[in-house]
Amino acid sequence: MLDSLLETGPFAQPTSTAVDEFSRRHEIGELSEGTKLYRDLIPISLPNESQQYAFEVDLDACSGCKACVTACHSFNGLEDTETWRSVGQLAGGSQSLPIIQHVTTACHHCLEPACLAGCPAKAYEKDPVTGIVRHLDDQCIGCQYCTLTCPYEVPVYSPAKGIVRKCDMCHQRLTAGEAPACVQACPNQAIRIRIVDLDQVREDCEVHNFLPGAPDPTLTYPTTSYKTSRSLPKNLLPADYYRVHTQHGHLPLVWMLVLTQMSVGAFVVERLLNGHMLTPVSGSPIVASGVTRLIHLGAAFALGVLGLAAGTLHLGRPLYAFRAILGLRTSWLSREILGFGLFATTSAIYVAASVLVSFQLDSSFGFSMPSWLPSAFGNLAMSLGLVAVMTSVMIYVATRRPMWTLGSTTAKFLSTAILLGLPLSLLISLVATYLDAHQTIASLMRSSGQVLCRAVIAMTAIKLMSELLFVLHLRDPQMTARKRSAQLLVGVLSLLVLRRFFFGIVGGIALPALLLGESLIASERYHPLFVVAAAALSVTLLFIGELHERYLFFTANVTPRMPGAPT
Repeated sequence: MLDSLLETGPFAQPTSTAVDEFSRRHEIGELSEGTKLYRDLIPISLPNESQQYAFEVDLDACSGCKACVTACHSFNGLEDTETWRSVGQLAGGSQSLPIIQHVTTACHHCLEPACLAGCPAKAYEKDPVTGIVRHLDDQCIGCQYCTLTCPYEVPVYSPAKGIVRKCDMCHQRLTAGEAPACVQACPNQAIRIRIVDLDQVREDCEVHNFLPGAPDPTLTYPTTSYKTSRSLPKNLLPADYYRVHTQHGHLPLVWMLVLTQMSVGAFVVERLLNGHMLTPVSGSPIVASGVTRLIHLGAAFALGVLGLAAGTLHLGRPLYAFRAILGLRTSWLSREILGFGLFATTSAIYVAASVLVSFQLDSSFGFSMPSWLPSAFGNLAMSLGLVAVMTSVMIYVATRRPMWTLGSTTAKFLSTAILLGLPLSLLISLVATYLDAHQTIASLMRSSGQVLCRAVIAMTAIKLMSELLFVLHLRDPQMTARKRSAQLLVGVLSLLVLRRFFFGIVGGIALPALLLGESLIASERYHPLFVVAAAALSVTLLFIGELHERYLFFTANVTPRMPGAPT
């Protein structure tokens, strides 16, 4: 029964190879005229205003030979590990009749390409006539943001060239009336270029009429159509559907995010301290000394500058970083750059104004600065810093990946800022006591030290508990994106997770609790250097822990993939 189905049924297997079929057609003269090679493979006219070019894949004809992959690689001169077209498999059916379907996929030249909208340097364009989405190599700065915004993982980063590249449907060949390399190379003519109606593409995407297991087509409205005359089983899924892979860690971004958020958190805590918004148990307001404030502000500003510098290491072409502001109208990455640029400028003015007032240098230059001006710049710097952090949040929310939701990403980024800003403020205050004759470490710990230690413990406990509860997604009945991420966290990433919790517990709970002990506050048995060392170790361990958390933020971010997409 099974043999007869495989021979004559809807899933009949070919008895000859694609090369045998090509040879047969050549012998009988079917391919004698060159024009017949392209007769049914490319349109003979241009699309109208409501149409565009698109790939059409005949699943019944695709044999998985990967001739299209080889042709694309050769014609475009790609690097050894670079692919613009890939071939994967869909698997399903039953034990008695398993089904394997080969699928070839490349850029879908979407109606609303996320790569174009997210690019900060305007390195993408969508041809107004053909609808082909092209990447402008000369304009690219190598930020790789398009590799995150594209749900189909189409753009490929080239470390050697420092830019991203992708399929452009061989637009030069189409202009000359020639078929794209992949279309021409397919021995079964499984790939064609068709003219599609834009409204029809949207209707098909609304009912998810795209490809089993693929990302939600309504994200970008892909134009590629997959045709078959067979009734495919409902359980057809990518062959690697149940495998989970770690994602790119983006280390420069890890350092950039943690350092800039630590800087913003330090400014926020400084404004809270000097705005009398934090009070110890005694009820008297906390007011930092002039020396403490200057050291605090200088450290916060330096961390922000260091974080922005770390961000440039993520660019493949850092010399062209100035182009990153061109996409301000559509790209959250451009808005983040503008936000942190304004934050850095305002915070620099705030630090300079505070130095002038503290040392009365303004009078030396023949003017008297109003006493309210530094405070105003401080509030402005704090506000712009928080706005900049929110632009960082939106960079990842805009990718519409399941793990990077608005609520969870906002909580992660803002909690990192406050969690690192609190112990840093305590450490700076302790160090500054050696330069301030009016304050001792013991008196500092009785006032602001108590508040800061309690806040660090509470923030750390909340943050770690929320991360621990995420593992409960392992109990999800379906293979959701969160379940996949949870599998990574308890599997290949488990050592990183354990280190993250170790650094968080020791640096954010154990050490602050030690500093908060009654023996320190009442009997003052701790040596001052021990107190400073404990605070410094707390800051260091928390910082390392947050680097781990942010690295996991990238590597455990599992998202739906196209069948056969590069891992």
